[in-house]
Amino acid sequence: MTVVIQTKDADTAADDSLLSYQITTTPSPLKASPENPQAPEEMGELVISVARQSGTPADVEWIKVKVPAGVMAPDLATDLAKVSPRISLESWTVRLDSAAKEFVCEPTGNYGTIGPDTGFTIQLSDIPINRKVGTAPVTVTERSRTGNSAFQNRPTVFNLGKFPADFYLRNFLCTPSIIPNGGDVELTWERSANATYELLYPGFDRDVTNRTSLPIEGIKSDTTFYLRATTGDPTNPVVRILSAQVTVIKPDLEIGNLTVHGRVIGNLNVDRVIGEVHPSASSSLFSRSGSIITTTVPYERTAPSDGFLVGNNIGNSTYQGTLILEAGHLAQIRHAEIGPRQCGTLLVKRGDSIRISVTGSVNHMTYWYSIGGQALS
Repeated sequence: MTVVIQTKDADTAADDSLLSYQITTTPSPLKASPENPQAPEEMGELVISVARQSGTPADVEWIKVKVPAGVMAPDLATDLAKVSPRISLESWTVRLDSAAKEFVCEPTGNYGTIGPDTGFTIQLSDIPINRKVGTAPVTVTERSRTGNSAFQNRPTVFNLGKFPADFYLRNFLCTPSIIPNGGDVELTWERSANATYELLYPGFDRDVTNRTSLPIEGIKSDTTFYLRATTGDPTNPVVRILSAQVTVIKPDLEIGNLTVHGRVIGNLNVDRVIGEVHPSASSSLFSRSGSIITTTVPYERTAPSDGFLVGNNIGNSTYQGTLILEAGHLAQIRHAEIGPRQCGTLLVKRGDSIRISVTGSVNHMTYWYSIGGQALS
């Protein structure tokens, strides 16, 4: 399935939605129906996942999903009457307003209250997909409020692409996925010939239309690569983007702002924490001087200085658990939960209680960067 993220301005606006929305499409991506009007239409499905991501409940009078229908490229469907709508929220119904080309979701009362623990879906199945390749805007509008404020219409727009039937872009891989600082990777992918392709990563935008692989040399920090395909009419193109990541061991770090309260003495030294961790197994701690301390998970210490914990959850088909870094005291605990093939950094203050633990099976490399050179005992 394709996950489509809602379009938002960078700044918070007064009419921003109180609920959060994500759309998944089946198939992935959606396929435009054949141009021949005698040929059967392609069918598609939209599932809109809805949640309230704030601790304050929101009152909602209705939610409307506007789906453009017709014969033009910006239309998604040919006939909305053929669509099967459904909402998973109890005491709510969904109906088609044919004149407005909207599916209207309403509670049985004047309004429904959506709390932070309430999640639900709006599903539009059996959509006969329009016969023109292009991008169709689907608008989700809620009429909502918090507290005793006035109800207000709050729209969110999703741009859904309809691709040619023979288009494909898949298996975008970065090999290897974990490298030493300054190492090289090979990017590979599978694609159809009826599109243009660009590879984007920090500082680069490269045309790779005639390629299915590309070597990248001298990578010094964790990097996400984006492969963007563009096809269709230039006046209404469709775009599909895949991503792949590489994790760098002991990466170069760029810090925008670092505030240190007190004196910084000496150089920044490194004490490494390395382990292959199973739910009840042990990990090994290698200090700067080379001494080895073996302890069972979780690992707990008191920070001898200000510094950083940098966790690299290497992950593979066997190790799919989560690495958890914690630092602080009592209710002021800071933590980082790091999934497979992800990295995370946690700021540590002198005297903080440090805890390294896992859920599931984890293969990780976690580093202690001390400001002042003090090793973890």
